[in-house]
Amino acid sequence: MMSIGPQSVTMDMVARDCGISKRTLYETFPNKHALISAVVKHSHDTNSAKYKQIFEESENSFAALMGVYVLLRHYLRNISTVYMSDIKRLYPEIFNQYKVQETAHRKSLSKIIKQAQDEGFVLPDINCDIASFLLSHTMKNLHDSEDLRNFNYNPIYVFDGAFLNFMRGIATEKGRDIIHTYVEKHIQHETINNNL
Repeated sequence: MMSIGPQSVTMDMVARDCGISKRTLYETFPNKHALISAVVKHSHDTNSAKYKQIFEESENSFAALMGVYVLLRHYLRNISTVYMSDIKRLYPEIFNQYKVQETAHRKSLSKIIKQAQDEGFVLPDINCDIASFLLSHTMKNLHDSEDLRNFNYNPIYVFDGAFLNFMRGIATEKGRDIIHTYVEKHIQHETINNNL
């Protein structure tokens, strides 16, 4: 559903892809709205668990931010640019759930940036609340932007440019070292393989 957008998904497609009858699908989800609501909740719960694992396994807050960045890149590869616009247009109450989640994520991001600042990875004069707002707002607008479709920009490369340049702008030298390591490991290798 996320790869093509809710408008293009039918209950027949979902039943076929799950290998179940349409009747069985309707016994669990009485309509498409209930199905989409469950998909949104499952996606949120799954991503929250992955974020938690990243932060538990990272050696510092800045490395955790970069781990989330890698996870978001993977997420963006598998989600259609029309997904959120379909949700907003067709299911406004579900879209409002996303808005609540966005606010919570922005507050969490601010705390993480502050931790990274206290650890010496973010410049001391950065306002963490504003940095969190700017980064969250930029990422959201990039993914929802019609310009990505109109100008045929690769959403992943645009995301890379926006996220990495923002992080370089707020990072100390040791923060930029972590960015460099992540770029070498996750981006340059991928770019080389895509160009072969």
